[in-house]
Amino acid sequence: MATYNDSWRNYIWLLWVAIQIPIITLIDGLEFYPKSLYELPGAPLHFAQIARLDYITKFNDPIAQWSAETASGHDSWMGLFIMLEYSLALPVALFTFYRFAIKRRGTTGAHELLLAAYGFETALTTLVCIHDVFYWDEALYTLETKSTLVYSYYLPWLVIPSLITIDMASRILARIRAADAALAGKKAQ
Repeated sequence: MATYNDSWRNYIWLLWVAIQIPIITLIDGLEFYPKSLYELPGAPLHFAQIARLDYITKFNDPIAQWSAETASGHDSWMGLFIMLEYSLALPVALFTFYRFAIKRRGTTGAHELLLAAYGFETALTTLVCIHDVFYWDEALYTLETKSTLVYSYYLPWLVIPSLITIDMASRILARIRAADAALAGKKAQ
């Protein structure tokens, strides 16, 4: 039978995934929906299109504007990152939301391992994006714009998933130590 870890930090991670789910599904993945759902005013997802276009207009962020059709050689990694977001980050976020908000259960060892992988993947892909920002054309992107993007928009996607990874790794380590202690106790008998 699984043992559940009901740490108070689960509420922070629940808030995080509750924020991340609509961003992944409505902002990052908007281009995967039929255009009839978001392009025209009155369309059900038009609000997401407005939010995305407002962000792009304000910052001209080439990462947010990426598409398979417009990909150039240097940013071909974005397609991989989007696949990772939909194949790992979104399912883990949905499962975590279900586990914490609906089932009101803590983490199991398997869930902690899943969240550690999710946190590492999200932090690493965000770190690549942050690194890329500093190579953008200085004629198009001022240092102020780059700094705003990094500190206001990208940094939380690096820091919070990193903290999730550290938290889950410490939980997994505690489980391993407990199992080792129990095994040592059995051998001593």
